[in-house]
Amino acid sequence: MTTNNLPDSDLEKTPLAERITEVYWLRVRDTGLGQKHATTMRAELGSRVAECLNHFQSTAPEEVAQLERTLERYDRLRKAAGINRRLLEEPSKLLPGVLGHVQAVAEAALGAIPALFGFLTSFIPYFVTRTVVRRASTPEEGRAGLTSNQLIVGALTFASFYGGLVGLVAWQFSHQATVLLAVVLIPAGLFARGYARRMRTIVAHLGDRTASWFKLGAVARVREAQNELVGSLDVLRNRYRQEVLGWDPLPAHFKRRSTSAALARVAVIAALTVGAVLFIKAYADKSVQGLPLGPSPWQATRESDPAAAERGLLRDAQGVLLAAQQLDRMQEEMSVLRADFARGERDFLTQEDHDEIRALLVAYLDLRSALLKTVWLYRGDNTQAPVAADDPLEARAFLTAYTAAVLLVEKAWLIYDTFRDNPTTREQLDRGDLAWDIPPGTFSNIERSLTNQSVMAELQVALRRFDSDRAAGSFPEEAPWGDLAARALLSRPAVVETLDGIGRRRLARTFREMVRQIRAPATEITPVISMAISRFRFRERPPHRGLISPTQLEDLRAVLKPGDILIERRNWYISNTLLPGFWPHAALYLGSYEELSALGVAADPRAAPHMSDFQGRDELGHDFAVLEAIGEGVIFTSFEHSVGEADAVAVLRPMLSDDELRDALGRALSHRGKEYDFDFDFETTDRLVCTELIFRAYDGILEIPEMRLIMGKPRITASDYVRMWADGRESGSPQLELVRFLDFDEPNGVSVEADAETLIETLERSRFTFLNY
Repeated sequence: MTTNNLPDSDLEKTPLAERITEVYWLRVRDTGLGQKHATTMRAELGSRVAECLNHFQSTAPEEVAQLERTLERYDRLRKAAGINRRLLEEPSKLLPGVLGHVQAVAEAALGAIPALFGFLTSFIPYFVTRTVVRRASTPEEGRAGLTSNQLIVGALTFASFYGGLVGLVAWQFSHQATVLLAVVLIPAGLFARGYARRMRTIVAHLGDRTASWFKLGAVARVREAQNELVGSLDVLRNRYRQEVLGWDPLPAHFKRRSTSAALARVAVIAALTVGAVLFIKAYADKSVQGLPLGPSPWQATRESDPAAAERGLLRDAQGVLLAAQQLDRMQEEMSVLRADFARGERDFLTQEDHDEIRALLVAYLDLRSALLKTVWLYRGDNTQAPVAADDPLEARAFLTAYTAAVLLVEKAWLIYDTFRDNPTTREQLDRGDLAWDIPPGTFSNIERSLTNQSVMAELQVALRRFDSDRAAGSFPEEAPWGDLAARALLSRPAVVETLDGIGRRRLARTFREMVRQIRAPATEITPVISMAISRFRFRERPPHRGLISPTQLEDLRAVLKPGDILIERRNWYISNTLLPGFWPHAALYLGSYEELSALGVAADPRAAPHMSDFQGRDELGHDFAVLEAIGEGVIFTSFEHSVGEADAVAVLRPMLSDDELRDALGRALSHRGKEYDFDFDFETTDRLVCTELIFRAYDGILEIPEMRLIMGKPRITASDYVRMWADGRESGSPQLELVRFLDFDEPNGVSVEADAETLIETLERSRFTFLNY
């Protein structure tokens, strides 16, 4: 209904209807009506309100008059309080109270980066379009909304500007950067427009809201008048629905969704912004790990001592050829190893296979470091002196560096292509190993170097120069230069394959790193939670006290030897209930420094770096005598701590020669300093659990039974070592000897000497302490 078609009596009430609609609109939006639907509904609501008021003007004029007086009172109170009606009558999509300010800051901060990008890339075409349309349109056309002329001008302007921008990026940057820009240009511009509108709304609402805090009484009176007005109209609206339309009345209360919608808005903006930041961070190129930094001394050496520079170049060229031979042999060994893994003949669980893989990886990393140094030396930041293009020494230096570079790419591509579809192996290669001095992230570093845009661009330039110099006869044919050129040609297929599809690999690597970054907080908090759980005890004991008495402790120490396996239990810990079997912990007895020296362990290269620390003491002044993996990591502890605080202990002695025992203890000590493995993953050795420490020491020396699947993964428990002893005892081919067993007597609060049969019976005991007495 329009004002032009209303009779005189209706015209008198039309302003009232429009004003009532503005006040009543917020109540309708409280139903959770969406923005798009709400825009359509508002005009219809105005017509319905006008029809309702016109009906009651005829049937109940005193009620319409009362409604008008209520509206006048509401407006009078609102104006007296100095409150903008936007705060009271339009949905802000903000959380209530101070939380609204927090939400506003969050929305502004989280959306600032994509909005700024959209503004910078869309402002010029937007301004041009707006200016052209204003000059070419009449005032009536300008008020008519979006016209076909405006659409045509906008499409041409934005398309031309965006096309030029994409072309500029394509000229200066990579194909991947061009595609990324083309994908985000339009969404970023639309986001910037919506962001600007949202910020204007937020500023208006928060300004009024903050001001209202200083006149709460007046605001309360205005709210009361507003609620009275809306309630009066609700009554009339329901009567109109029943009397005129024959509909059911509206519900008394509407479900408000403003809070949940605001939270959802903040969550979406936060997720998009965090995702964008993580993507940019993961997508960006990183420096090649192991490549020296700073200027190369090559040109300075050439100028100061040309003869020495030439001798050094010849030596390095021969070194590159030697590295190529070693890398080729490693490739053959890796091919055999890969085939064995594919047939299931080898796995990461056995110490022998694990050591062979680590040895190959260490050899590769050593050769990689040497080749990277060669690349840096002869193709580094040589800005100290100009080099003539026809300089024969410079040509040989380039050939040496280029061959080293393509060798690196060839072997890196081999490792990447071999294991990129094998998550387990990728994870293994990414795990560092303190015992082998292997840094973490090996596979990731290889992948990053193969997807590094600047590195690959330099490689393409070098490839073209190699072809040009080779065609021009710049490389001597005599050794080692002819051999270097031939070796570089052998690596070309791998280099070409590496250069192809770099964009896809880079995106795949980016998303993998994003997933890794998203999971990182959970990975960091897992040890904290696990440590808190492991230290909780249902029943407390005096500090540093178990059921084993000091006398029993000294008697037990007198019969122990280095290499003995300590199988332990502390009652009432909640962690006992989370681990399978009665026995939850295993440790390795080392004895004293003198005993290790007598065995020759102290001189073992794997153990020697730790011997100085081993001669120390714990915080209570007790000598270190045990190596164990606990929450703090693989550390030295005292016998008094490890066994003296236990309630039961079984000592199993491996039946080995001194040479075998020396090897086992050297292995074990090489793991000292590693973190505790809260994932209980026995396929990795960068972190260890207590039973894995024993396994890594004795695997291949003792015939340790195949691991059982526990929670879907192969694992070994402390009870499995007891079972290994029991099975060997029963078969007549023991590998372990029972030295002593102290069982707990919980009701009497003591530990008692027990026999072999009782130890076998513990394999059937419950992990729950209260069920064992």
